[in-house]
Amino acid sequence: MGSRRTLITIAAIAVGAIAVVLIYGYVGSVKDEAFGEAERVKVYVVKTTVPQGTYGEEAEQQKLIVEDEIPKKFFPPNAIRSMDDIGGKVAVAELAVNQIVTTDMFADPSVVQSTFSDRLEKINDEDQVAVTISVDQIRGVAGLLQPGDFVNVMTTDLCENGGVAGGGGGAEGEAPAEGDPAADPCEGQENILFGKQARYVYQKVQVLAIGQTPVAVPGDVETAAEGEAGAEPAAPEGNTGLITLIVPAKGAQYVASLPPENIYLSLVSRDYEPVPQTPIDPSEPLPAEDPSELTPYGPNGPGGE
Repeated sequence: MGSRRTLITIAAIAVGAIAVVLIYGYVGSVKDEAFGEAERVKVYVVKTTVPQGTYGEEAEQQKLIVEDEIPKKFFPPNAIRSMDDIGGKVAVAELAVNQIVTTDMFADPSVVQSTFSDRLEKINDEDQVAVTISVDQIRGVAGLLQPGDFVNVMTTDLCENGGVAGGGGGAEGEAPAEGDPAADPCEGQENILFGKQARYVYQKVQVLAIGQTPVAVPGDVETAAEGEAGAEPAAPEGNTGLITLIVPAKGAQYVASLPPENIYLSLVSRDYEPVPQTPIDPSEPLPAEDPSELTPYGPNGPGGE
């Protein structure tokens, strides 16, 4: 009787052990399945917007793309495994923040070509065009202009061949009264200073290119010649006299209507604020004869109050 109980006890223990093993195995498989989907893997994500044309090395150096982790089940099959996967390549389009970087987001620079038209972004929600003028060094700020600079555009001898009326007149068929702001600024042209009058056509016009050297965009990087470690980047092309400006379509009409030999540019700062400029009044004293002016900066000069 005692041996029978012993056998029953041993059998119960064996069955219990088997049940424990089976339950442990089942729970383990469920756990593996659950945690397998939650397992986190390394990815590279866009931390700051990456402009089109940006090189992979630039994105890494500027920390536009950073390392992160996501659940394994969300890992894209074409996600890059390291930044080396996009080395020497450029972004084919602008990359938005929080995007996971994949191999198809970057391509060889020869495939992703940035054209001049890509640089003509809208200004104040208005489409822009490029128009080129030719100036010598005297009328082109001595060749000091660089792509991206801003200039004021002036013209001289505007009164030749009929000139330009200075605003709206009075009633139809009625000539503006003498001294009226609407009077023809070309009247008495022969008495104006040295026989010509310069007038502003546009202020703060952006320079798109000098010769064939355009405004740099993200992705434009200088590299040393192959095999010449530490070689200096090539110097930018000098001022050839061809200045390409960014203007609205109507603005291009104004610029193209100016006699090339009469165009005069003045360089202005990036924070220059345009204000209306009036034609020279030949009846007024010259600035140096006017006590309220004397210098271009006021009667006290550039260091005055």
